[in-house]
Amino acid sequence: MIHVSKIHTLVETIKEFSIKWISEQGEIISCDRCVFTSFHGKGNTFNIMLPSREVRTVNRYTLLEFNGEEVVL
Repeated sequence: MIHVSKIHTLVETIKEFSIKWISEQGEIISCDRCVFTSFHGKGNTFNIMLPSREVRTVNRYTLLEFNGEEVVL
């Protein structure tokens, strides 16, 4: 298990990672081989670049998994 407070450090240090999160519409979205690009505001949201080069914003409190490990609050 990974505590959500560790996500900030992990995304900045690991070059490529996989994540699974819940979208604003309630869908579970998973992404393999994504890359961190930037944090927003107080660090609650961050941008990732998908392998397709699309940039997505993710709220770290909606994360379910990081590199196959469960993310907990």
